[in-house]
Amino acid sequence: MIDGVSFQTKARTVDHLGREQIADCPTAISELWKNAFDAYARKVELNIYDGEDPVAVISDDGHGMSRSELVGRWLVVGTESKATSDSTPIADRLGLPERTRQGQKGIGRLSCANLGPILLLVSKRINAPYVAALIDWRLFENPFLNLSDIFVPIVEFQEQSALLEQLPTLISALTENLTGGRDASRAKRLQDAWRTYDQSHLDDNRASGDRPLPPSEAILSTLSHLDFGNRHFAEWPVWSGRANHGTALLVAQINYDLRVELETDDADPAARAARDRFFETLSSFVDPFVDPANEDDQRKKPDFSYSVRAWDGSVPRLILGDQKQFDRRQLDGMEHQIVGTVGPDGTFRGRVKAFGKWLDTPCVIEPPKDLDIPQRPDTRVGPFDIYIATMEFTAVRTTHSQAEFQHFKGLAERYSGFMIFRDGLRVLPYGRTDNDFFEIESRRSKNAGREFWNHRQMFGRLSISRATNPNLKDKAGREGLLDNRAAKTLKLVVSQILEQSARRYFGSDSDIRQELLPQITESNKARRASEDRNKLRQKQRQEFRGKLRRFSQELPELVRELENYAQNLHIADESQISKAQQDLEIFRERAADFRLPGAPKSLGSLEEAYTSYRDSARAANVLVETISQELDAQIERVAPRKPRELLERQLARNAAQIHHRIKVWARTIDELQKAEFKRIRDLVGLRNKHFHSEAEPLLARFDRGELGFAETSKLMDHMKSRVDSDNADIFQPYIGALESLKESIDLEQLAVFSMEEVSDMRAELDRLNALAQLGIAVEIVGHELQAYDDIIGDGLGKLPDEVRSSRAVKDIEFGYQGLTDQLRFLSPLRLAGQKIQRWITGREIADYVGEFFRLPMAKQHIVFSATDEFLKFRVFDQQSRLLPVFINLINNSIYWLSTSQESDRKIVLCVVDDEIVVSDSGPGVDADDVASLFGLFFTRKTRGGRGVGLYLSRANLAAGGHRIRYESPTSKMPLKGANFIISFRGAEFDGE
Repeated sequence: MIDGVSFQTKARTVDHLGREQIADCPTAISELWKNAFDAYARKVELNIYDGEDPVAVISDDGHGMSRSELVGRWLVVGTESKATSDSTPIADRLGLPERTRQGQKGIGRLSCANLGPILLLVSKRINAPYVAALIDWRLFENPFLNLSDIFVPIVEFQEQSALLEQLPTLISALTENLTGGRDASRAKRLQDAWRTYDQSHLDDNRASGDRPLPPSEAILSTLSHLDFGNRHFAEWPVWSGRANHGTALLVAQINYDLRVELETDDADPAARAARDRFFETLSSFVDPFVDPANEDDQRKKPDFSYSVRAWDGSVPRLILGDQKQFDRRQLDGMEHQIVGTVGPDGTFRGRVKAFGKWLDTPCVIEPPKDLDIPQRPDTRVGPFDIYIATMEFTAVRTTHSQAEFQHFKGLAERYSGFMIFRDGLRVLPYGRTDNDFFEIESRRSKNAGREFWNHRQMFGRLSISRATNPNLKDKAGREGLLDNRAAKTLKLVVSQILEQSARRYFGSDSDIRQELLPQITESNKARRASEDRNKLRQKQRQEFRGKLRRFSQELPELVRELENYAQNLHIADESQISKAQQDLEIFRERAADFRLPGAPKSLGSLEEAYTSYRDSARAANVLVETISQELDAQIERVAPRKPRELLERQLARNAAQIHHRIKVWARTIDELQKAEFKRIRDLVGLRNKHFHSEAEPLLARFDRGELGFAETSKLMDHMKSRVDSDNADIFQPYIGALESLKESIDLEQLAVFSMEEVSDMRAELDRLNALAQLGIAVEIVGHELQAYDDIIGDGLGKLPDEVRSSRAVKDIEFGYQGLTDQLRFLSPLRLAGQKIQRWITGREIADYVGEFFRLPMAKQHIVFSATDEFLKFRVFDQQSRLLPVFINLINNSIYWLSTSQESDRKIVLCVVDDEIVVSDSGPGVDADDVASLFGLFFTRKTRGGRGVGLYLSRANLAAGGHRIRYESPTSKMPLKGANFIISFRGAEFDGE
C-alpha cells in the first residue's frame, strides 16, 4: 500500500527566503521599489523618521490591494509571473503603458524583513476599503513552528482614523502567535514551541556570558511599545488625499543601515561606509543614461520617480532620488565615449569619441574568435545597448577645461560605475565598487595603462529587456545574474568590447593616444600657465579692491588729523623737539601704509573711488611734507644746545621702527616657509612611493609567468621614463622659482608686468580681429543678399512695360538699388533668441530648397529630385543651422550647371552608406582645388563668388557635430559632377 505524504513547511522557510536571502538592506529596498513599479506606481518613496524608535516608510501610488488580493497573493509565497498572467488589467495600469513585470519569483515582498522586524502594511484600491496587516518577522525565526501555525492579523476600514484606533487590536491579535489565544490545542503547540526556542537561545548564549532576553519576551516587549502615528503616513499620497490608491509599508525597529541615514556626522567610519554603500546601490535606480534626443530611447524610460528622505523632526533631508541624480546630458561633453548596440551575433556596432573628437570611422568589435555564440532559444543572448563615458583623470592630459575637469571628477566620485538596466530599472549589484563581473579591475591590475578602463572613473551601462533577453535572469537573492550560459556569453562579449576599445582608442597601446597626448599635454601646460596668470591677476585685483575700499574710509580721517596737527604745530623750547619728530615719523609711516598696489588698466565701477583715494593720498603726502618743513623751521628757530643727542634719539627711534617691520615680515616668511617645507616634504614622499606602486604589478605578472624578463624590463623602463617626466614637470619649475628668488628677482612683479604686456597685446589683437570679422561679416552679408538681389531684380524685370514705366516702380527700383548698396557696407545685427532643436526630415529639406530655387532652376532647365531614402531620413538639430547648408550647396550646383554645355542638367539629394549626398551633373571640382574647397574666401566663380558659402556650411554643420566633405565621382555616386557628402551625427534612415 502506498501512502501519500505532503511536504511540511516550517515557519523558518519565510525567514530563509526573505531576510537571509536578500544581500543587504539597500538591495531589499530596491526589490520593494520594483514591486511598486509592478503595481504601476508613478512615484515611490522611502522616508526615515527620527524619534525614540525610528520608523521607515516605503509608500507608493500604485493600484494597491484589496483584502482578497492581500490574502490570496501577497501572503502566498511564490505567486508571480508564472502562476498568474503577465498582463496587468488595463484598469490597474492607471493610464500608463504596459510595463514588463520586474518580479519573477514572488519573494521580493519578503525583503521587508531585512529592513526591520515589525511591518505594518496598509493598502488602498480604488472603490475599495483600506486594508491593513501587522507582521513581526521574528515569528518566522522559530525553527519549532510550522508555517501554518502563524496567523497574520488583517483589518479593513473606511476612514483613516480607524487604523490607529484598531492598531492595539492588531497588536493583541499578533501576540496570540506566542500565546495561542483561545484555541487550547494551538495554544499548547505554540507555547511548547516558544519555550523550546527560548531555552535553545539561552543555551547558545550561555557560553559567551551574555544574558539577552528570550526571543518571545523580546517580541512581546517591542510590540507593547509600538508607536506608529499620523506623522509616518503624512508623505503617502493616499493619506494626504493626493491619490486614492497605493500601498504603504511601515517598518519599526529599523536596522543599522537605515538608522545611520538619520545621522549627519561622518566621524564613524562604519556609518560612513554604510551610507556610501546605500547611496551607491540605490542611486541611478531608474536608467539615467537615456538619450534625450532619441525618441525610441525616451519611450523606453519609465514614468517612475524615486526618492529617500531622512526626517529631523518636521525637516526633511533628501538623501537620493531622481531629483538628485546626473543624466545623460551631463555626460555628453565627456572626452571619451562609446555608444552603440550589440547584436544577437555578439558584434558591437557603434561610434567612438576619443580625446574630445567623434571618429569618422564606425566602430565594429567582433566577439572573441573562440566564443561559440549560443543560438538555442533557452541559451541565446539577445541584442542590447551599451553606453560608456569617461575622461583622462590627470589634469595635464585631458582635453577638458579646468572647470569641466573638476565637474566630471566630482560626478565620478558620486555616480561612477558600469551598471546593467533591465527595462529601465537597475539590476543589482552591477555598478557597485565591490562587483567586478566584467573583470575590469582584474584586467587593470595586469596593465593599467593598456587596459585603461577603471570602474571608479567611468560611467556606463548595458540596457537589456526581458523581452529580448529572457535568459538573463536574476538570482533568488538578487546578488547578480544566474550563472547560466547566457550570462557567461554576455560577460565574455562585453569584456571583449572593453578590452578592444581600450587597446584601439584609449589605452597606452592605442595609436590615437600616442599621436594626440603629447599635443594635449603641451596645450594644457600653456593653459595652466594662463590659469596661473589669471590667478595672480585675480589675487592682485582682489587685494587692490579690498585695500581701496578700506583706504577710502580711513584716509580722509588721516588727512583731517594732519590738517589739525599742521595748524597747531608749535615748539616752544628744546624739550618738545623729540616729541614733534616722533609724531612726524608716525605720520610718515601711516601715510606710507596707504600705498596701493598697481591699479588695473580697467577700473570700471572703482574709477570714482580710485580718483577720490588719489586726491586724499596726494593731500596727505603734501601735508606730511608741510609739517616736515614747518618742523625744520621751528627747530632752527629754537636752536637746540645739544643737537647730537636729538639725532641719536631719532636714530634709535627709526631703527626700532625698521626692526619691528622686519620682524613682522620675517614672522610671515617663516610661517609660509614652514608650511611650504611640509608640503614639499609630503610631495617628495608621495612621488618616491609612486613609481614603486606603479611598477609592483609588473613584478607580480612576471612571477605569475605572464611576462618574460625582457618584456618586463622594457615595460619598467617605459614606466620609469613616464614617471620621471611627470616628476620633472613638478619639481623643475619649483627649483627655477627658488633660483630666481636667490637672485632677488621679483617674480610677482615680473609676472604682473608680463600680464599687463600680454593684456595690451591681446587687446591689440582683439581690435585687429574685430576689423577682420567686420570684413568677413560684410562678405557674408553680400553673399546672402546676392540671392535675394537676383530674385527681386528678376521680379521687377518681369513687370509689364506699362507698370515698369510708372513713377512708383521707378522709385522702388531706385530705393531698392540704394538699399542694397548700403546694406553691403553694414555689419549684420547680432541676433539673439531661443535656438530650438527638433527632428528635421529629408522631405522637409527637399520641399524647402525646391521651392526656394524653383525660379532659377526652371530658368536653367534643371531637374531637381530627392530619392525615397533621402525623404525618409531625419536628424535632430536646429532648422536655422541645416537649411542654409543645403541652400549654399544647391546654389553652387545651379551656378556650375548654368556654365555647363550639357543639356541634361540634374541635381539630386540621396543617401549612400547612411550619408547624405548632394550631387549634380555639372563639371565637378578640379582635383587640385579639393584641399582648399572649404577655406574662407576660396572660389573659382568668375562672377558673384565670394568664397564664404562652403566655409559657412562646414561651420554650421560642425556646430551640430556633423561633417561635410567632397568626393570625386564614383560608381556609388548618383551623378558624374560635384558630390558633397554630409555625415550627420545621430541621423536615422529607417522612416519619416
